[in-house]
Amino acid sequence: MASLGCSLALSGSLLLIPAEPSFAASGPSLSFDLSAQGRTIHNAFSDINAWDYEIDWTTKAVGKPANTFATHYPFVKNVQFMTATGGCYVGYPGCSANRDLFADPSDRTTLTDYDFSRLIGALHHVVDQGLKPHIKTGNIPMKLSDAPEVGVMEANLKPPSDYNQYYAYIKALADALVAEFGLAEVKTWTWGVFTEYENPEWFDDGVSPASTQTAFFKIYDYTVAALEAAIGASNLTVGAHSMTVTEGLWDELAFIDHVAGVGPNGTNYKTGLPGTQIDFLTVSFYDLKPGVRMPGGKSLVDTIETLRKRAVANGLENLKYGIDEGRINSGSDSKALYSRIVAHSFQGSSDAKQFKTMLDWSIDWFSAWGLSTEAIWGGVPAVSTHIANLGYRMVGDKRLEGSFSGAPADPSNEVNGVAGYNAASDTVHLMIYNHNNDMSRTTAETPAVTLRNIAPVAGNAVTVKKWIVDDSHGNFWPTWWNDKANRGIPDTAYSWSKYTMEVPKSLKNTADQNYWYSREADYKGLATLTPVTTTVPVVGNQLTLTPELDHHAVVFYEITNARSVGTTVVDELDDWSKAQSHTSGLVLDKSNASALGDRTRATRANNGTTPQAIIYRLDGATRFKLNGLFATDEEPVIRNFKFYTSTDGANWTQHDGWGYADSPINEGYWTKRVYTLTKLADPTNYVKVEFPTGGAVAYSPQIGQVQISDVPWNSAPIIDEMNDWTKTSAHSSGLVFDTAHGAALGDSSRAMRTSTGSTPEYVIYRSEATDIQLTALYATDNEPGIRNFKFYAAKDGVMWEEQQGWHYADLPINEGAWTKRVYTLGKLPTGTRFVKVEFPTGGTLVYSPQLSQVKLNTASMANLAKDAAASASNTDTANGYAAEKVNDGAATTDWSGWATDGTALPQWVQLDFGAAKTFGRVELYTTSGYAIKDYQIQYWNGSAWVDCLPAITDNTFDHRTHTFSAVTGSKLRVLGTSGPTNQPDYLRVNEIEVYAE
Repeated sequence: MASLGCSLALSGSLLLIPAEPSFAASGPSLSFDLSAQGRTIHNAFSDINAWDYEIDWTTKAVGKPANTFATHYPFVKNVQFMTATGGCYVGYPGCSANRDLFADPSDRTTLTDYDFSRLIGALHHVVDQGLKPHIKTGNIPMKLSDAPEVGVMEANLKPPSDYNQYYAYIKALADALVAEFGLAEVKTWTWGVFTEYENPEWFDDGVSPASTQTAFFKIYDYTVAALEAAIGASNLTVGAHSMTVTEGLWDELAFIDHVAGVGPNGTNYKTGLPGTQIDFLTVSFYDLKPGVRMPGGKSLVDTIETLRKRAVANGLENLKYGIDEGRINSGSDSKALYSRIVAHSFQGSSDAKQFKTMLDWSIDWFSAWGLSTEAIWGGVPAVSTHIANLGYRMVGDKRLEGSFSGAPADPSNEVNGVAGYNAASDTVHLMIYNHNNDMSRTTAETPAVTLRNIAPVAGNAVTVKKWIVDDSHGNFWPTWWNDKANRGIPDTAYSWSKYTMEVPKSLKNTADQNYWYSREADYKGLATLTPVTTTVPVVGNQLTLTPELDHHAVVFYEITNARSVGTTVVDELDDWSKAQSHTSGLVLDKSNASALGDRTRATRANNGTTPQAIIYRLDGATRFKLNGLFATDEEPVIRNFKFYTSTDGANWTQHDGWGYADSPINEGYWTKRVYTLTKLADPTNYVKVEFPTGGAVAYSPQIGQVQISDVPWNSAPIIDEMNDWTKTSAHSSGLVFDTAHGAALGDSSRAMRTSTGSTPEYVIYRSEATDIQLTALYATDNEPGIRNFKFYAAKDGVMWEEQQGWHYADLPINEGAWTKRVYTLGKLPTGTRFVKVEFPTGGTLVYSPQLSQVKLNTASMANLAKDAAASASNTDTANGYAAEKVNDGAATTDWSGWATDGTALPQWVQLDFGAAKTFGRVELYTTSGYAIKDYQIQYWNGSAWVDCLPAITDNTFDHRTHTFSAVTGSKLRVLGTSGPTNQPDYLRVNEIEVYAE
């Protein structure tokens, strides 16, 4: 048979077995590990603001069903009443709101005619909805200031004339609230002192920044003292709200020093004691326009970390941090946004990104200005409200460790997401977004989103419910934008930005407002979120989803009937709770978090000579991972951590089998080194991490995160004869099995392509493989030039790394018309869990090449050579060669190992196992460019040396795999009869590995 021709392509089965969707290797990919469960996901969008509580929380709230918020906005838990206790009253020039809580706020002859009824009534509406008030005291009532002055915020800028009088006012209010609602209720509320306390548009005594600062310190101290007297310090939650995103009249950090009792301003002006109660610090965070930061403004992370850094430095370790107002100041038309949000889908992806940032940096809450086109009661929901509602479904989940790879189709797109797992409900949640800071960008993305270490609780599939928020899902805005254009509504018809969410409020003309309301029911329908539910099989403990993300889109998945395969303990070093123990010379460092990209780390208290260590316990641990941070500007040479394993926590064995990957951080001044310890000794129940001693600085190195896992190894060898797809984790859809011409090709079933297109076909295996052997068949009579397969390895099945350094051996088959090529690829990267084999593209024949066999070997097959005693008949000791180097674990082909000194051949090097061992594979590494040409591999059967396989002749491979039927012997040797052509009288062996199969 000279050629199998086209008949070969037609004779195989064309039945395509469903596979996971393929995706471009360069496209965006997200991977999450279901076993690696970290911090608990909290409710990030828990608060809503009321600029003037009388607008939405008095007459508008009357008669509303008590479950309105629970039904429409279940994520809202707290309502912030801003400037709730004073600073203006109707009748005073410049005031349009009644904030002063007096019967007659203009009567300065009496300062105790308190009337809290309006505030109490509004608070009842909040409580009736099952929500908790957050009362922001301030500003100072007009008649409690000597010379009140109304600022641009319509609030009194001046301090009280008598701080004790102001104390009495606040205490009377708190007493009244306790009397009305009961202490059990009021102690669950939150109190804030002023809004943006360093903003001169809110508070400025008119004398100097320093005196204004002192005045606020006094106001805070007297307010807190009054609340403590009425409610009790242990029942009180109180804090303060600064701008921080931009500079204020005075340094907001001085306030943190004051309440911490630190420095010259650390004395409480009311009590005379150091410091004042503080439970939280909050900020404002606004962008100028969509995607445009405030001029000179900080990022969200830097805004929060500015406060946190000073608080931690002052010993305030357990404060909460929130964003009390923010989002976007103006629309793209430079006009103010009413609720500081746009209705464009931009807001959805922006909020999803913000949600991730808040979880990344432990930011406790964000307070919104509005939730619908009517702000709160009724109207059409905002896309931002959808994101908050979907994010609320994740509350209580353990956040999953994730990674991103690849590149978006639009380099300016940000594709990322958040994943969580709830073991109690067997549910996984994913929020994935495609965000761009440019509202006009329209490029879609199709990321591959992979969940690893997932298995169905029952059956072989999970249930996937999917919500989408974009222009076409859950969004009225594109239709309204088209409607307004058709109606001819000009930009001048808006009192606020034309991009504002509250469309009817922003329209000036009654006719335009009426038109909106005539279409509101349709807009509500368009804004309705409708999930789609499917059932998806899980293959190889892995699930890959490929959502189509339109521009500024968010997709949310709820996956049920899902469980984790194994447990990975993730320690973020927030505290010591996840460690078994640690030495006393270690501390937790929470400074410089944004610079180092990690909110809290473990470091040494000094750089002495006593090793400091952390011990973790997880029975049956299989792997370990650690993020080390090194100040390489101070110490360019990295001194590594040491790792030890133990069964009982008392007897330790150093573990040297780790790998690492470095990346620069902190503008290159520091280096992040990620250590990966694979294949921990069995059994391992404890792992100890030991810091290096000495060094130039105590703060280097640091540990940012630790993961210890009992996820089982995919340790069984895989031999895939390509009879079906049962041994693969995934494969591309353009592959079929060919069962024709089995006798001619020496293989009854092979995998081949269905087209010669440019898209690579592939097979993926889930395996902790250490090496690969692949057999391919080529129709070299029709295509003489062989196009090779490609090999990839990954730790997560997503971030693929092409592997080089493979070898091959060719053999003619089918009477010379075809070529059988056996590829051997040894030493895959440490931590490999997935292997991908990629067919070459193009060519003229779909049936060439064919994949005949894939063999994946794993380290679960112990290297019998490791503990053997090595010896040799002759050794070139003068040049540093030694027999014992052939099993020292250095499986390289450089200048190392054993060599003869030129003594006449044959010569041998042998391994004595000490007892009979059964084995069927030998890996032989020789020196690059000096491979042994002719040799035999033999075993000792107790009385004689026996060949394991026929003698090897004319070898040119530096590394060669030898497989044979299993034999049993107490020794193995390599008997060399001829060295390389360039040095035929010398033998070199770098390493010998011996495996059972």
